[in-house]
Amino acid sequence: MDKCFKWWGVTLTGNQKTVKALSELMDINKTLFENLYKVQADAIEELVNKLYEQFPEYEKKFLKFVNEQLPNLKRCLQFELPYNSQLISSIEYEIYISSAETDCEYPYDARDCIITFFQRIPEIIGSYKEGFSGE
Repeated sequence: MDKCFKWWGVTLTGNQKTVKALSELMDINKTLFENLYKVQADAIEELVNKLYEQFPEYEKKFLKFVNEQLPNLKRCLQFELPYNSQLISSIEYEIYISSAETDCEYPYDARDCIITFFQRIPEIIGSYKEGFSGE
């Protein structure tokens, strides 16, 4: 469907407004990766593998984190995204924070945004799922 979805290896389904917001956040994080490392690839796994070969040890810790978190992120996105104003607001907040770093002027801040994305999206969607299912 969308180039961003292909890059991340996911297909988002559900409410159009929620999908659009999450898609925008995913696109921002794709841009963060590409601008931070000045490397492009057809998929995130391909990008991480390219970077792993090229960058110093301290950077490999970050890449290892991304590789370890990617299956969890993909799993949490295999969910029919509902319309929920709190869910959308949480995603829009992440868009606001992350979009300010796409120039990667401050690489540590850009890297923090990527880490936050991998931590917060499963958390945000997971908390919505729990509330939704009544658990």
